[in-house]
Amino acid sequence: MIAAFRLFFREWLYLLKRPRTLIIMILIPIFATCICGISFENGSFSHLKMGVVDYSYSAKTREVVEAFQQSSFFDVVGYYENEDQVETAMKDGEIVGCIIFPADFTQNLLQGRQAEVLLGSSAVNMGYGSTINLRGAEILGTISAQTAVKGLVAKGYTVNDALAKMNPVGYSIRQWYNPTNNFGYFLTFGFVIATVQQVLIYFAAISLAREKESDKLGEIKKVNPIFQVIIKTLVYYIISMGTWAACSWLMVNKFAIPMRGSFDVWFGYSSLFLLAVIAMGQLFSAIMPNPVFATSLSLVFTSPSLVLSGFTWPTMSFTSFYQKLAQVFPLTHFVIGYRDVAFMGCGFEAIHDEMMILGCISGGCLILSCLVWLIKVKHFEKKQQAIPEETEIQAMGR
Repeated sequence: MIAAFRLFFREWLYLLKRPRTLIIMILIPIFATCICGISFENGSFSHLKMGVVDYSYSAKTREVVEAFQQSSFFDVVGYYENEDQVETAMKDGEIVGCIIFPADFTQNLLQGRQAEVLLGSSAVNMGYGSTINLRGAEILGTISAQTAVKGLVAKGYTVNDALAKMNPVGYSIRQWYNPTNNFGYFLTFGFVIATVQQVLIYFAAISLAREKESDKLGEIKKVNPIFQVIIKTLVYYIISMGTWAACSWLMVNKFAIPMRGSFDVWFGYSSLFLLAVIAMGQLFSAIMPNPVFATSLSLVFTSPSLVLSGFTWPTMSFTSFYQKLAQVFPLTHFVIGYRDVAFMGCGFEAIHDEMMILGCISGGCLILSCLVWLIKVKHFEKKQQAIPEETEIQAMGR
């Protein structure tokens, strides 16, 4: 037991003697939290620069343009003569979207025919494109309804009758859990946890491999190899939980990212995710011959996880093969749990399956790490015992 405690403090001493390591493990995730929190503080796009091409220059078209100008989502920065000028302006960064009125817009409107407007956007940034399409359609829909109602009222209809005739089926829209479509609610936690995963698995992946490469296995030989793995896992688990608690506190209290679920559920669930990441790193460390190979394997593993986890693109859109492959990554199950706990306020019963999977990943990787490391340490000890015997035989031969 004393030897185990010595190994525990030895690992802490190793980290304290290398402050850059602790800075990376603790301060980098916190720094990423602050950067993401500030970057996504607005939560949605606003004041998108729009250009106008008006081939039907009239009071009606100016009314539409004014409606866009009054919206907080758009800034109309100027008029252009044709679509070629609009495209040039997009390339130069002057605008990210446009409103184009055809020559017959006003004439069609006055004669009771449908008048079309082209709502364009630079979709090189999908955020721009989706915002312009959604918010622009809302403005045009409102103007269209107002115009139609005014026309019917002029013919003698009451306002209510006009509304009923124009929209026989009324509807309203309600979005649960993220009613304002705030990008920051999901992107902040996603990027921060991806940073924590990258940093954590990197250092966990070298924790065992560095002992073998530096020939220091003899220093910890009094501790059972299985306990060596467990003790090192415990050290990184303590650091990661402290770092993640600080990041979570900043996101919720400083950047107003919602956490509708219980913090007991949140940290209980997060702890399984962090343990799974550390356990995978330990497995890489036990398998690989040196830290370079171990960290390379960790990078190969974590790089695709951001995409396959469903964080940047829903897993339901993947082929069945990639949907199954995504289950290997702890980040996939964290993403599901985050939505359920943080957005919906669910408890343990809703994330039971994901916790079971994370538990299986953690347990499976730790067991494999212990077995592989035990074999390697035994092999090292046999090799060390063989060296004196070979030396003795060589001395007797002389």
